[in-house]
Amino acid sequence: KNPALSRDPKSSRKMSNKDSVLPKPKPATDPLGKLIESLTGPRLTPKGTLISYERTAKRFLALLEKNQVPTRAEYNYFFDQRRKQETSERTLQKEFAHLKALASANGWPWLFTKRDRPRPDDEPEHHFLSPQDIEQLIRAQANYSKGERFYLAVATTWIVRRVELTRIKKRDFDDELFTIHTAKHGRKIKALIPDVIKPIFQSYTPRELTPEAMSGVFQRICTKAGLKVPPRTGWHAIRFVVNTVLNAVVPKHGLHPGILSSYAGWARTKQVDAYGGSAMMGYYHRPEILDSDPYGVFKVVYEIHPFLKIWKQALGRKRPAGKSSLPTKAT
Repeated sequence: KNPALSRDPKSSRKMSNKDSVLPKPKPATDPLGKLIESLTGPRLTPKGTLISYERTAKRFLALLEKNQVPTRAEYNYFFDQRRKQETSERTLQKEFAHLKALASANGWPWLFTKRDRPRPDDEPEHHFLSPQDIEQLIRAQANYSKGERFYLAVATTWIVRRVELTRIKKRDFDDELFTIHTAKHGRKIKALIPDVIKPIFQSYTPRELTPEAMSGVFQRICTKAGLKVPPRTGWHAIRFVVNTVLNAVVPKHGLHPGILSSYAGWARTKQVDAYGGSAMMGYYHRPEILDSDPYGVFKVVYEIHPFLKIWKQALGRKRPAGKSSLPTKAT
């Protein structure tokens, strides 16, 4: 009997709907809509990219009257205001490109050349924290709101960026697994949630935050923990520490440093440093060949993760006697 002839007609209709012709979209008429329309095409544009362009465009359009074509004065005022808000030159360079795309999408004259583009320092200035600073933040967990505790737990467990923290939604985790939407063309991570921080996940429902609001969360955490940090210090400072500490701990336990690339979800062709300088070695390194457990990498790292041990002590309200076991600044 031909299975195609016995197929449920209702099921067939549902399947055919997937191949139906979508209604033709109406062209955008407003400046913001035209920008978004210009950024979309056959190649999928990452959601984070669209959000970044949209955020810059909204800031700039708020300075204009309705149907106003911007002049050089409006652009200059925009960048002056952003500098007063202590926005870095690197961010302004990105927003310069955003505004150029906005002008192009709307047929506005672009009044600048490459020489006008903001120029960041060759090496961006980074403010580092020490492992002991991270320990201080974790031990002050009782002072935080549920949201502050949640984001600190994520940031000190995995190697995440600020933008990746803003992307977390309730549907991204259940009682066992947590999906991290890695930025910068990294691979989406599906990680086990360590037992020690499961109650933190279960008690909080994330809401969408802007990067600026997420920076505010970091500052409130530091204030409540009594930790003074230099201006412009943010979540990236924690990312530096977690990455540095794990890179120091992993070899001491006889593990290949490349395990952290899989743990962090970095793009395989970007795993150059861990594999002797060859991008192809990073591409062909597949830990799943030697370990069939899809979560084996996480189980191994969690066993030696120093900050998870501190979370266990902090949540259990048991402060160990003696000195901290974390590496010192000189390590």
